[in-house]
Amino acid sequence: MIRTATIGLFAFIVACEPRAPEPVPHKPSDSPLAPPAATSAAPSVAVSEEPPPACVEPWTSTATREVTGDVPDPQCPDDPGPVPSLRLGTVRFPEVGSLEVAVEIAEKDEHRMRGLMYRKDMSDGAGMLFIFERQKKLQFWMKNTCIPLDMIFIDKGGTIVAIEENTPTLSMNTFGPKRCDAKFVLEVNAGWARKNGVKPGQKLDLPHGT
Repeated sequence: MIRTATIGLFAFIVACEPRAPEPVPHKPSDSPLAPPAATSAAPSVAVSEEPPPACVEPWTSTATREVTGDVPDPQCPDDPGPVPSLRLGTVRFPEVGSLEVAVEIAEKDEHRMRGLMYRKDMSDGAGMLFIFERQKKLQFWMKNTCIPLDMIFIDKGGTIVAIEENTPTLSMNTFGPKRCDAKFVLEVNAGWARKNGVKPGQKLDLPHGT
């Protein structure tokens, strides 16, 4: 009696306890799986590793200006002095073999204004490098300059953008690129650039510290 009642009571307690919900069987779908929802993303931007092409002015097959008259110019004025002592360096032209120019470096305003004035000669492998604080439109003249020159205009990346050949002595006219900016100008003897195969578009190596 007691045993039967105990069993009955146990069965009643078990029957009254809450049951865990049974899993709902998955009904297979007749349609294929839908692709995952697309997520919005920022559009990718292609970044070019190549720098923009340099501005380069045309180069003619023959010189557009020739040297005329005596060199140095007989009208060359006397140098009032003093002659400044400038930093020295070397400009190299790797696209033209081992070609290089030993240069005086004009980087102060008073030195740039004087430039090669009053010089009556300059050796074939020599020149003057003008350095400016920023790239801009540059125009040079030949006031008090007694020897004809080639003016090589160079951008901040070391690319020759234009060359003014055979600029005439003592001229008050200005010479320079028509549309390209430059940061450096290399002055050498007239005819030097064409004689050595130097032309716009070539890159050169400038002295350290420029």
